[in-house]
Amino acid sequence: MPPKPEPLDIPTFATTQLTLLARELAAETAETSLLASTFSAAGLARAGLAILNLAPTSQRTGLGGKTVVELGLDSAVAGKGREGADIPEHGIRVGDIVGVREQVSGAAKKREREGAAKKGVEGVVLRVGRERVEVALDGEEVEVPGGRLWMWVCRGAVEVLGGHDG
Repeated sequence: MPPKPEPLDIPTFATTQLTLLARELAAETAETSLLASTFSAAGLARAGLAILNLAPTSQRTGLGGKTVVELGLDSAVAGKGREGADIPEHGIRVGDIVGVREQVSGAAKKREREGAAKKGVEGVVLRVGRERVEVALDGEEVEVPGGRLWMWVCRGAVEVLGGHDG
């Protein structure tokens, strides 16, 4: 007859899980911060932390008065006659906190780049599809930058959960 398993100590299990989640959060935050401070937008896109050449395709008010912006691939990049072209491969997931900012050209002056950085908005990814990404922005009257945009991960989804004190 096989030995009887020992009963699981729930408080010990919960403490262990919370410790592991805290470690995962710290590792993910450190990795994202390092990549964001080290690489350009193109480098972040290659690492799967950004999507370049986006354009707003629609904007609506969602639950709680949040502005929901749908971003799809810019038609100038998608090519002629390709409605709803697929966005490139990326690692952005539902729940990630992302920044959306105007994409300046490589030849832009430093002052223009700094100005574009200040005009960006942050939000939470609601839905990710082949052809579009939906982002919920805080508030009803949020000024979404115009022109060609890019989106990058500011903080991972785990960080949102890590802020709760229980």
